[in-house]
Amino acid sequence: MQALDEWDVSEAQKKQRITESLKGPASEAVRNLKLSKRDCTALDYLNILQEVFGRPEKAAELMYQYEHTYQKRGEKMTEYMRRLDKILYQVLLKKGTDPTTVDQVRMRQILKGALPLDPVMLQLKTREGNKELNYLELIRVVREEEALLEEKLGRKGEKVYAQPIEYNECSSDEDDPEETYEPEITQKSSNQVYGEIQKTLEKVQEAQVKMEQTHTDLCRTILKVAEMQTEIQKSLSDIRTAAVAVVSDRGFSNEPQEESVPSSSWGRCFACRKCGHFKAQCPGKETGRVSICAC
Repeated sequence: MQALDEWDVSEAQKKQRITESLKGPASEAVRNLKLSKRDCTALDYLNILQEVFGRPEKAAELMYQYEHTYQKRGEKMTEYMRRLDKILYQVLLKKGTDPTTVDQVRMRQILKGALPLDPVMLQLKTREGNKELNYLELIRVVREEEALLEEKLGRKGEKVYAQPIEYNECSSDEDDPEETYEPEITQKSSNQVYGEIQKTLEKVQEAQVKMEQTHTDLCRTILKVAEMQTEIQKSLSDIRTAAVAVVSDRGFSNEPQEESVPSSSWGRCFACRKCGHFKAQCPGKETGRVSICAC
């Protein structure tokens, strides 16, 4: 279809060139088209060839396939771009996207579908800052980065891609049985992931059991503390009741109480030897008669 726009010849010459280049089933398809439609154009010839020998998917299906085509492990960026361009061209033929946005669609899918640690993709992001490049600029940058990376790692004796993938120019996506649209996950890695998940689940279950046991012990401790508080409150209440009873039994009196002092506790007079007074208050001292007696 691009050739039709580039040929600066008449419509008859365009049809003649297409017819002369066809053989076998392709020539028969054009001949059958002429029988059913007399005023055929060169574009009709190409359309019938696309319908007969092209991919049967609709534009939406091809676009879905394009958006889910990812870079394989060990696949170079140029090879990945070649696979994308094959599908993108079919999308254009089906009018699934605007031709003016082809570069934008290509760049977006490369950044999305490339391997996360692909060195060329990382350099592409940092070097261009996610700038949208046309096909010529993009392929130039990618090839320069691949050549530079191969030169650097070649000096160290390392390989850029551990498992290089040979790409057949003549084969289509349908002929490649190993063509996948999702990143591959090996059985070994999936088993490791499953084992790690199981270990994590076991740890979570153990932690849950410990938490439940801790919660049970805490509830028991709270109940014991509550019982002790109840007993303490009861004891305090009993003490208060007993104190009130003692105070009420004693009673209170405001009259002063006279102290009775026994006579035996009074002093003894050294003059008369009598009890009940002292020598200074002795009555016999005044009369001059002092009688000594024993108390």
